[in-house]
Amino acid sequence: MVIALVQKLAYSGIAAAMAASIGLVNGAAVEPAPAYGTAIDRLEANIAAREAARVFSRADLDKDGALSQDEYSVLAVVSAELARLNGFVAIDISGGVRTVAVSTAGGPSLSPAQRKRINDRAAREFRIIAGEDERLAGDEYVAAQLEQFLTNDVDRNGVLTGPELVSFARAQSKTTFTIS
Repeated sequence: MVIALVQKLAYSGIAAAMAASIGLVNGAAVEPAPAYGTAIDRLEANIAAREAARVFSRADLDKDGALSQDEYSVLAVVSAELARLNGFVAIDISGGVRTVAVSTAGGPSLSPAQRKRINDRAAREFRIIAGEDERLAGDEYVAAQLEQFLTNDVDRNGVLTGPELVSFARAQSKTTFTIS
């Protein structure tokens, strides 16, 4: 009898403790930390070059030190899809990842026609940048990205800000012709 009473009290105590724990967890206003940092308001050429090298390294899927046309096309489509989904382009700078807004987040996935346009444009870009050897080496990729940086640096001060930065980010994300 005493054992049965102790068991009932123990079970009730455990149940009460669990209910209280669940209530505390549900009642706590714990917001998860954002996956990305705050927006970046300026981008220097040296940071753009480092980011290009990082992107190249991740896009070189077979790790042969060069991008094939297929790897370049995959990079283009993935960049456009992420920009469309997130509404921003992420840039890895010292101290964390920062963002540049390029569109309204949460847009629909790319249509087959948009993917085809991105693939076609990526094929043209690849042929221009890679040249006759049809291999896009890391230094060629970084040089092409820096050329894009310079194209967007309207005031020629070596720093992208405001509309220059947004235009550069759209070019990086391949969204200049897919998101209106």
